[in-house]
Amino acid sequence: MTSTAFLYSISLFLILIRNIHSQCEVQSDKNIFLWSVRHPQILSQGYLFGTIHVPVTEVWKEVSDRVREAFYFSDTVLLEIDLHDEATIHELISCKNLAYDETVHSYLPVELFQKIEKIMDNLRTSFLAWAQNQNPRDTKKIKHAEEIYNNITGDWWKKRPIWLLFLLYQLCENVFEKTSSPLLDLYIAQKATDERKTIIPIETAEEQCNPVWSVSNEEIVFAIEHTIHFLEEKIIEKQANQSESKSSLKELIKHYKCGTLREDIFDKGGMSIIDYATETTEKFRADEINKKLKQDIFIKRNIRMAKRIDKILKNKNNNTIFSAIGAGHFFGNNSVLTHLAACGYTIEKIKDTDTIQSNRSPYRQTAKFKRVWTKESAVRRKSIIIEEVATSTSHIPKVWLILCIIIIHSISVLFS
Repeated sequence: MTSTAFLYSISLFLILIRNIHSQCEVQSDKNIFLWSVRHPQILSQGYLFGTIHVPVTEVWKEVSDRVREAFYFSDTVLLEIDLHDEATIHELISCKNLAYDETVHSYLPVELFQKIEKIMDNLRTSFLAWAQNQNPRDTKKIKHAEEIYNNITGDWWKKRPIWLLFLLYQLCENVFEKTSSPLLDLYIAQKATDERKTIIPIETAEEQCNPVWSVSNEEIVFAIEHTIHFLEEKIIEKQANQSESKSSLKELIKHYKCGTLREDIFDKGGMSIIDYATETTEKFRADEINKKLKQDIFIKRNIRMAKRIDKILKNKNNNTIFSAIGAGHFFGNNSVLTHLAACGYTIEKIKDTDTIQSNRSPYRQTAKFKRVWTKESAVRRKSIIIEEVATSTSHIPKVWLILCIIIIHSISVLFS
């Protein structure tokens, strides 16, 4: 390489680095989504970490060292659901489908069913075209594209109403941007397993399987209809070669990495069927459904989560407990933090410049921390992917990469 080419490469590298850092505004109080939780009558130390349900490779470099320290010092890790329990896995896999031989025909009008069929056919065609554009002669690439399509859509005609809605929400984002790396939550779960920490689920599989109980099937079908309308418009825009709409998921990731994620930004990034309603009466009904969804998915669950975290902290006296739950549960007047404060806990927001305290010897803390966290050359892609054997004649294994996550948070975080 000539000296000119070398200098050009260095300059290009510096420009890229500068552009990456320029995405975040300089601020003195960056939110690292970590809180300390203490109660005057118990010896346990709690830490609450707010995650977003995206691939770990998207955000891992920006996760604060204070979070890593709090995790290392912990004896017990609380997760929304325990994905290492086999019975839990089977229940989560089966609960999204209707009973026996029942299909979506039992609750969807024929016209809506046909519209979804067209959307799915369009998606499959797009996947195959994408693979062929990568390398027309690479049959493995085309086969892989077919498998990805099956992973995402997976027997959609057998889905329960709420699960079909979640699936359609997922399609509202650019599915070609999906990655095979594990989600941040699942990576933390694997870390806890590797380090032999006690893992305790905050919720049961049944609670995660049935996250919405205030919304009727009729209202869910209403939401499905308007989501289909959005997807149809998106297909028309793509066929007309119009510019892609701004990805709310990308915006969410950006604000999370920069520490600027706030409740108003979080709400904007959320899926809202009111955006697809046209008539005044439809908008009113859509608004009522959105309120019910928020009540079920956040407000009621926040109360339940806070009560269980409180109980675990009291039962695990003299332990350090690290809880990893969705960042959306820390916003507003009905957040997990608010409910824990009402139980007598002192909640402190931890800054990136703070020091994490531990009862362990200072030398062991530092040496172990550096060995476990800072010397990792890359995020390990552990085998935390859950496979579900297809019941169709193709027998293609369907990888349920976001099984736990889309159950609850797809409406307001992931599939916007």
